[in-house]
This record gives sequence, structure tokens and C-alpha cells, in this order.
Amino acid sequence: MPELPEVQTVVSQLAKKITSKRIAGFWSDWEKQVKPGLKGLTKRAVGGTVLGTRRIGKHIIINLNNYHSLIIHLKMSGHLLYKEPSNKDAKEWQDPMNRFIHHRIEFADGSQVDFSDLRKFGWIDCVATDQVEMLKSIALLGVDALADECTLDAFLQLLKNSQQKRIAAFLLEQEKIAGIGNIYRSEMLYRAGIRPLRFIRKITKTERARLFQSMKDVLREAVRLRGTTNGDFRDTAGKPGGFQKTLFVYGREGLPCKRCDTIVIRKKLGQRSLFYCPICQK
Repeated sequence: MPELPEVQTVVSQLAKKITSKRIAGFWSDWEKQVKPGLKGLTKRAVGGTVLGTRRIGKHIIINLNNYHSLIIHLKMSGHLLYKEPSNKDAKEWQDPMNRFIHHRIEFADGSQVDFSDLRKFGWIDCVATDQVEMLKSIALLGVDALADECTLDAFLQLLKNSQQKRIAAFLLEQEKIAGIGNIYRSEMLYRAGIRPLRFIRKITKTERARLFQSMKDVLREAVRLRGTTNGDFRDTAGKPGGFQKTLFVYGREGLPCKRCDTIVIRKKLGQRSLFYCPICQK
């Protein structure tokens, strides 16, 4: 599933490519994931000009000049592809992961944004701009992991209020800290030297501060490298991200730790996999 770095990559790239463009049409062959329905979204969005883009948690927000905003959630396997006449023959469009097009935003200048989604769980909505943060999936979100408001003091307070939880479970609670997913959870815990199944009450203040810095560092580095592609994700040019080349533990079950050569272990917590080094993490 695209996490904060992948979504931020898409938002930043779209800002450069579609700002000031007027929406001329909208197409979908999977209306089930279009809100408030194909006709409703078309009526609200078509004719609007893009003012800019932003991210809230894992949501992509495209603000229009008609006081409405498109909200897109990529869910498990979605990604957005920007196409224009000059790149219509790009080799990236032949990538099998870029060929599951189910929604399309068409612009007056002939360019378009295609929503490719193998599993078809991703969705797109259009609401009044002043109602965006009232959308249920957004209103429930906690502080963004990369926001200025996510300070060390705020992070420590959240941990203090969750002492009975395992740290790995806490990091995925979007109502506490928004944007972290399975890949980056394992990586930030590895860099902080903390085993994922430890209870928060047993993690020292020094370790908590180290985890906070690791969280910021991992997410910022992943944004700089355009996210992680370990399956479906592609950026708006149809290209894979680059952070997967730097992974220490995620997806490396049975392989030697890059630091100590100990075999990386995989365990389950709920329905999600955890990866860690039993030597480098305590």
C-alpha cells in the first residue's frame, strides 16, 4: 500500500504538472469507487481549474478554483500517471503495473491523469473544499508524521498515553500518527534498534527519542527517493521509486542483516508482517 512517502511523491509531482490546468472531463469504468457517483463527480469537478495539490495522511487533495476539491486515496495498489501528447509513447506505459486504468481526469490542453489500480480498492471523491477535513477518513487522522506539529514532545506524549501497546501496533494507528505503513514501520524500528514486539512501557526515554528521529529520517529519505516500489507503486511518470534499494529489513526474511550478517526474522502482528534483526534490535 502506498504510504506517506509515495503519496507525497505523487502530490509533489502533480503540483508541477497540473496546477493551472482546467478539467475538461472525467471517465471511469469502476463507478463503485467514485463518489458521489460518476455524474456527481463530473458535475462538481469538470470546468474547475487546479489551484494546487496537498497531502493529508495518505490522501491526495487537488484543490479547484470552483470551491471544490478532488480527494484520492490509492489504497492497496493504486497510482496516478500523468500523460500528455509529448510522452504518449513513453516506454513506461507498457509496464504491466501501469495498464490497469480505471479512472481518468482529462484536461483542456489534452493532458490527463490516469488512475491505475490492479485491485480496484482505490477511490476518488469530490467535495466542497471547506468540507475536505470533515471527511470521515480525514477527520479521524492524528498528527502527520512529517508535520511541524509532530514534535518530539508530542511524540513522547502519544507514547506515554499508549504504554500497554506494542510499539509496532502503535506506529500503524493512523488516529495517533498519520502516514506510517508497514514498510516504514519496520525500517524505522530497525534504525532505532528497537524490536517491533516490545511493549511501549518497556522502551526507555532515550530509545523513544531515537525512534522519533528515525521516523523523521526514514520518511524524509523515502520522499527524496520517490518512495518504495516492492510491487505496484509507480510515480506519475510511471517509474518505480528508489527507497527499496536501501531497505535494511523489510521483505528480507531469511537474508543476512546488512550490518551484522544475522538472519532477518519475519513475524506477524495481526495480519501484518514485521521484519527485524534479533541482534541489531533489542
